[in-house]
Amino acid sequence: MGAVMNFINWLDGMVWGPPIMILLVGTGLFLTIVLGGIQIRRLGWSIRYTFGKEGRAKTGEGDISPFQALMATISGTVGIGNIAGVATAIYHGGPGALFWMWVTAAVGMATRYSEGLLGVAFRGKLPDGTMIGGSFNALERGFAEVEVSPNARYLASIFMLIFALFIGRDATKLGGGLMVVAYIIALLFLILAYYLIRGHAMASLGKVLAILFSTFAAIAAFGIGNMTQSNSLALGMKVAFHVPFWVTGVAFAILTFIVTIGGIKRIGEFTEYLVPFMAIIYFIFAIGVWIKFAGKLPSAIALIFKDAFTGQAVAGGAIGTVIRWGVARGLFSNEAGLGTASMAHSAAKTDNPSRQAHVAMLGPFIDTLIICSLTGISIVATGAYTTGKTSTALTQEAFARAFGHAGEVMVVIGVILFAYSTVLAWNYYGRQNIMYLTKWITGDPEKFASLYPKLHLAYNILWVIFIYIGATTVLENVWTFSDMMNGLMAIPNLLGLVVLYTVIKKYTDEFVSAHP
Repeated sequence: MGAVMNFINWLDGMVWGPPIMILLVGTGLFLTIVLGGIQIRRLGWSIRYTFGKEGRAKTGEGDISPFQALMATISGTVGIGNIAGVATAIYHGGPGALFWMWVTAAVGMATRYSEGLLGVAFRGKLPDGTMIGGSFNALERGFAEVEVSPNARYLASIFMLIFALFIGRDATKLGGGLMVVAYIIALLFLILAYYLIRGHAMASLGKVLAILFSTFAAIAAFGIGNMTQSNSLALGMKVAFHVPFWVTGVAFAILTFIVTIGGIKRIGEFTEYLVPFMAIIYFIFAIGVWIKFAGKLPSAIALIFKDAFTGQAVAGGAIGTVIRWGVARGLFSNEAGLGTASMAHSAAKTDNPSRQAHVAMLGPFIDTLIICSLTGISIVATGAYTTGKTSTALTQEAFARAFGHAGEVMVVIGVILFAYSTVLAWNYYGRQNIMYLTKWITGDPEKFASLYPKLHLAYNILWVIFIYIGATTVLENVWTFSDMMNGLMAIPNLLGLVVLYTVIKKYTDEFVSAHP
C-alpha cells in the first residue's frame, strides 16, 4: 500500500506540476488570442445578457435557463478552495500568489467560454429527454465530424511531448516496477503525440479520450466533489455548532437526495437561489473585515502587486514559487480547463452555442476575481499571512482579527455553504459521465433506455451513501487520489479545446457579428 501511495503522490505532483500548468495557461492564452480577447471585449455584453431578463428566460432547446446553468457551475467551483485554497496559496507563495490567481482567472475565462460553447454544440439527449453534453461528447463527435486543422494537431502534440518529457525525467525518482509504469505513461503520451501529428484515426482517438475523461470525472466526483466536501462540512458543523458527525452525515445525505433526485432541473432551480445567497453572505462577512482594516487596504493591495514580481515574502525571494502556487490554486479554484462546467452549460436553454458560452465565461470571473479576492485581500490586509498558519485556519485567523470568535464562525458558515453547493453540482457532473460510460458499455440505445431510470436512482442512492461515509470517516489519502483524478480530467479536455478551436472560432465570429 505504501508503494501505491508513493506512486499516487508522485503522479498527483506531476498532474498538478509544471506540465499541466503550461497546458492550462497555454491553452487559455491561445484561446484568448484566437478569440480576440473575448473575455475583455465581450464582458459587458455577457453581464447584461446573463443577469437580464433574457438570461433568466427558458426559451429554446434545453432543460434550465442560461442563468441557472451559470449558478449550477458556480455552485461546483465555489467551494472550500475559495477559503482554504486561497489561504494555502498565500501561505506557500506569499501575498503575490493572489495576483497570479487573478491572471489565471483572466485567461481561464477564454477557456471556460470555449468549454461552454463546445458543450452546447455537441450535446445530445438522454432517454428522459434531458440534455447530455460535455467534454466526452465534444471529443467523440468533434474529432469524428470536424476536419481538424493541422496547426491545431501540431500544437496539441507539442503539449503531449511536454508531458512525456517531464514524466520521463521524473520517473527516475521512483524505484523498480513503479518506474517502469511511469515510463509506460510517458510512452503513451508520445504515442498520442504521434497520432496527433500524423492525423491518423482521429475518430478513434476522440472516442478513447472521451472515455478517459468520463472515467476520471466519474471517479473524481465521489472524491473531490463528494467525500472531501462532506468531510469539511461535518467538521465545520462540529467545530461551530457541536453537531455530531453522524447527525451531519444523515442530514446532509437526506437534503442532498431531495435535490439531486430531480436531476439538473431541480439542481438548477435550487442553486439559482442558493448560490446568490451564499455569495452575498460571504461578501458581507469579508467586506466587514475590509471595513475594519480599511486603513490597511491600500498597502495590502500594493504588497500583492509588488510581491507578485519580487517574491520577497517567500524564502529566498523565489518568484517561481509565487507564480506556481498562484497559478495552481487559481486553476484548482475556478476549474477552467477541467471540463466540468461544460456539462451544466450544455443543459441550458439556448439557440446558439456562443450565446451560452458568453454566460459560461463569467464563472472564473465570479469565482476567482471576486470571491477568492474577498478571502485573499482579507488575509493580507489583516496581516494574518505572517502567523505561519495555513488552509482554513489562516482564513479564520484573518476574520478573527476583525470579529474575534464570531469571525471564525463566519468562515465555518462559508465552508458549510460552499461545500453543500459543490456536492450538488458534482452530483450532476458524475451522473452525466456515468451515463455516458454506461451508454458506451451497453452499445445498445434501447437497452440503455431501459436501464436509465434504475441507474439514475441507484446513482443517487450511492451518492448519498458516500456523503455519509465522507462525513463520518477520516479520509487520509482520499484527498490526494481525488485531486489527482481531478487534474487528469484536464488533459483530454484541453486537447479537445485546442484541436477543435476552429469550431469555437467559427461559432464565435458568426454570433458576435450578429450581436455586436
